[in-house]
Amino acid sequence: MSETVFRVRIRCTPEALWGALTDTDVPRPWMDGGTVHSSWAPEAAYEMRAAGSEVALGHVVAIDPPRRLKATFDPRWDPAVVNEPPGTLEYLIEAAEKGVCELTVRIAGLRGASAARVERDTPGTYARLKEWVEGGAGR
Repeated sequence: MSETVFRVRIRCTPEALWGALTDTDVPRPWMDGGTVHSSWAPEAAYEMRAAGSEVALGHVVAIDPPRRLKATFDPRWDPAVVNEPPGTLEYLIEAAEKGVCELTVRIAGLRGASAARVERDTPGTYARLKEWVEGGAGR
């Protein structure tokens, strides 16, 4: 099993970052225009979609807005990963210095092609999130 941990500091409030991560049915330019749909209630299901297809599915494991979200993470982005076991996705948001948050993204428990893609793509995905939020779109 793998674990990918990525940290990035973003100039914004915890609330703005939380919204960028959890706003439902809003296209995310930092995630190739994909959307996520969920009520984000404890144990609620969520679905990530891009270009009309499922990208990932899961359920909320723990939530403490705007500080923490942990969910199961079942990749669906490619036929090669559909039968691989799901893992977990966790977002931790901490206030750093004034006007800056630190986002820790932890994706654990994946194997095979899904683990390899997460390891490869996570830094770029969250670098785009930083750029998008700091550019004013996420405020």
